[in-house]
Amino acid sequence: MPANINITVTATSVADKSKASSATVIPVGAIPGYDVGVDYHAYGLDIDTTGFIAIYNQTQVRQTVQAQVQGMAGRGATFLHTSIWVAKPPGTNCCSTAEATFPPTGQEVANLRAYVQDVAAVAGAQGTRMRPGGAADFTIGSPATGLGSPAISAADFTSRVQSTIDPVLGAVSDVTRPDGVRVVDTIFFAPEVLIPGPGETDGNPNEGWFFTTSYPYFVSAVSTKGIRPSVYFWADGNEADVDDSTYVDSLYPILDGRRSMFWVYRSMRFMAHNGLPLPSRIDFSCYLDSTGATYDQLLQHVLDDADATLPSLGAPRLYGAAEIYYLADTNLRLQYGQAFTTQAAQNPRLQRVSFWTTPGGGPNMEEQNSAYPFAIEDFLPPAP
Repeated sequence: MPANINITVTATSVADKSKASSATVIPVGAIPGYDVGVDYHAYGLDIDTTGFIAIYNQTQVRQTVQAQVQGMAGRGATFLHTSIWVAKPPGTNCCSTAEATFPPTGQEVANLRAYVQDVAAVAGAQGTRMRPGGAADFTIGSPATGLGSPAISAADFTSRVQSTIDPVLGAVSDVTRPDGVRVVDTIFFAPEVLIPGPGETDGNPNEGWFFTTSYPYFVSAVSTKGIRPSVYFWADGNEADVDDSTYVDSLYPILDGRRSMFWVYRSMRFMAHNGLPLPSRIDFSCYLDSTGATYDQLLQHVLDDADATLPSLGAPRLYGAAEIYYLADTNLRLQYGQAFTTQAAQNPRLQRVSFWTTPGGGPNMEEQNSAYPFAIEDFLPPAP
């Protein structure tokens, strides 16, 4: 089929013929074993008012999300990564509509289940990836003085984490597509993990505590439901750091000349040395910032650095880019997206990519949001 032919598909409700939605299907190619998805958690530019988890029970919101999910599937997306910021104090009705209560309310759990069921019904959508991240904010305060705002005791915080994991699993674990495939196949415990090494003060000093107290419960609970438990890390994609062959790491010589893996290696080393299971695929944010090198060159360097360091900890040579830029400049976005496609075609170690949407649009545009529709085809090979 020629690449410039678009097809419009219209879905009409069987129960009510007056209700219908259309989506443009843009022909794209595919790479076996490689998935492209969207970090999708808001239906408009303002995440505080169009984040949909807290308000999914509103008819218009649900219909808008359903139409957008169908549209993304039609343009080649094979999964969604939906972030849930668990941050609201119980009994409050504040903050962003993308946020959930800590632990979630019955309505929020029902909203989550309805959303996952809607994704299951979409033709072409492989599934949605849930991320119950943040759980209040363990980076504020300390286990000794209280965590988050307002301060929560360490024991209460841990109890609330478990009281968040259980209803989320109950809402999503048994939802399948019409073909019997489970909709949610991965739940991320925490995003962009930054656990400092011994004696270091950068990163998130409470994150090690958070992992040792709550991650084992999370892994056990999620695995029991047949879902993949995971976390994702943060790779340094800045060209000045990626290409710094003179870099000498103060703690770990294996990182000399491989600065892109600074935080990935530290965080994974903490997990391995504390008996915490490593993910079966190593996912990390991979925001590439070029000052002259091609995006393809930068990405290959990052993946080669991962190959040279992470297997020493027992990690597989399998990777996913959990967050990348969705650049506003259409020409740059195509170059950026095709770097991931090229690397996936050359080596099956790169298994997936998911671009970030709201908020943030790219380098020097952190406050420029991106909203539906998305040019997902820029991250896929063209149709043959």
